Parts: sequence; C-alpha cells; structure tokens
Amino acid sequence: MKTIYKFILIAIIGILSPLVAHSKDTKIVALDGSGDYTSIQQAINSVESNQEKQTIIFIKNGLYNSEKLLVSSDKKNITFKGESREKTIITYHIYDCKEGLNNKCPAEDVAKWTGQAIRTSATVSIQGDGFRAEDITFQNTAGPVGQALAIYITSDKNVFVNCNFLGYQDTVFLAKDHTRSYFKGCLILGRTDYIYGGGIGYFDSCEIRSFGGGWITAPSTPKEQDYGFVFFKCKLTFSEKSPKENDNNQSVSLGRPWHNFPKVTWIKCEMGKEINTVGWPTIWNMQYASTSKDLHLFEYKNTGTGADMSKRANWVGIRELNSEEVNRYSLKSVLKGQDNWQPMD
Repeated sequence: MKTIYKFILIAIIGILSPLVAHSKDTKIVALDGSGDYTSIQQAINSVESNQEKQTIIFIKNGLYNSEKLLVSSDKKNITFKGESREKTIITYHIYDCKEGLNNKCPAEDVAKWTGQAIRTSATVSIQGDGFRAEDITFQNTAGPVGQALAIYITSDKNVFVNCNFLGYQDTVFLAKDHTRSYFKGCLILGRTDYIYGGGIGYFDSCEIRSFGGGWITAPSTPKEQDYGFVFFKCKLTFSEKSPKENDNNQSVSLGRPWHNFPKVTWIKCEMGKEINTVGWPTIWNMQYASTSKDLHLFEYKNTGTGADMSKRANWVGIRELNSEEVNRYSLKSVLKGQDNWQPMD
C-alpha cells in the first residue's frame, strides 16, 4: 500500500512542479478601487526588476487617461491583460511641437513627466523585454497636430494580441533596430507614417486602417537586418472619420522610405481601392531609394483593387516575390533571431 501511495505522490509532484515553476504573478488595476492598484504605473513599478517569470497586470475596463506610462528596461516579462479590447483604454494626448516645453505640447501636461517617460510623445513606452498585451486599446488623442505616438517600443520579444492602436501621426514606433514585435489580430489606425522605425514587426491578420492622404509605413531598416515590417493576411481599410476634413477624398500610400534601407513585405493582404496604385510615390529625400537593391519592398498574392502592381513606382526594390522566396517570410523565419524565439510559445 505504501508503495502505491509513493507512486501517487511522485505523480502529483511531477504534475505540479512545472506548474509551480511557470507560475505567474497577477496584479489587478481598477479605477474604482476594486483591484490592487488604481494606477497602471503603480502596478508596473511594483514588479521585481529583471525577473524571469511572467507578471500579469490585469486591467479592468475603464478610461485610463491620466498617466503617461513607462515600462522601463528593468521591468521584464510583463503582460497587460485587458478586461475587454474596446473598454480597456489607455490614452493620453501629448504631441511634438516647436513652441511647447522641451518641444512637446501641451506644456502644462508635459511638465508632469520626467526622464524616459517624456522622451517621446508616446502614451505608452515599452523598454522591458518580453512585454505582452492582450485585449487593450492604446491611444493618442492629440489628432492632426504632429508626431503623437500611441506606443513607443525599444524592447525585444514583444507580443500584442487583439489590441487597438489608435492615433493620427506616428501611431506605432518600432524604434530600436533588430528588436522583434508580433501583432496578432490587432487594429492599427493612423494617417502619417503610422507604422514606422527600424525594428522588426510581424503583423498577422491585422486590420490596417488609414485616414486618407498619408502613408502607412515609414521604415528605416538597417542594411544588415534581413527583415523590417511583414504584413501577413492583413486587411487594409479606409476611414472617412478623419479629424482632418480634407483627408477623406485622398488615396493612401503603402509607405515612404525614412532612413537606411527600408524593408516592407505584404503577403496575401486585402488592399482596397483607396490604396495609391504607385504604392511608394516619393523617395522622401532619400536619393538612392529608387535605385538601391538593398531596399526590399515586396508583395505576394495580395488581393483587391489596390493590389494591382502594374502601376507601382519604378524602383529597383519594388517587386513581387515568387513562391520559393515567400517561404523566407514565414512567422518563424522573420522572428526567430539568434535565440529561435517563437512568440506564441
């Protein structure tokens, strides 16, 4: 009998051990005081520095509009889990300007923040590796006044699932070269260069919603970096609810080159009639943009009126991939890096 009990005990320990080893701390934020914190920043600050385990910050429904958030570089492996995508809203309204405090406006709100929190206009700045977010809206409400980020990312191995990113200019900034971010089932809204930077971003089954007259991407991919932005099975849509009235009747460009050697790939995406048939209508002060083979502006089996490549800009780097080449743009290939990272593991 004792032998049987011993085997049962060993079995139970075997089952529980990995669960304990991978246990996740959970902190609850609620504006009404029903959680552990009423402030998201307080919850972030309470996380142990440089931890390996995942900490979940569960954010109850509400309009969180009084904080400019910073997940600093020592706050690693943090997950924001919203109660619902449409009702858990993290928002702020700072934007870049010439006349404001430290070139940011409105000055009275800029004065509330110091250090890395005010480095950019972003509502949320992510510096800690291993960040994840699910079922949350990230937003900057400054409108058509200049650079006004919803999120600024310099961390590596980031995952966003079922999130909204709402802004007008520069909504999502993948700011650090070689860092990796995965977006699954997200909505990204903007007008001017609203997905930009030198980081690696894989956008999987996302809605890319544009106000008219602008550019979706402004990539600045380093020459030695194999990938920039990859859009897989995304839907490019158009919004006539722009805060700037004359946007509504203008076409939308796939992008314009910013710095370095931009790389953007569109695979099996749905492109509406509002997409500018030229795709990349301007070299934007980058004289080599149209002639360099190191710009990789690729497309593969996209659909819709905007997917017609016959009138794309006559740049060396703009072309359609073949069936063999497209295999190099799988999720696994794009994000694996040197450590074989798989974002949904």
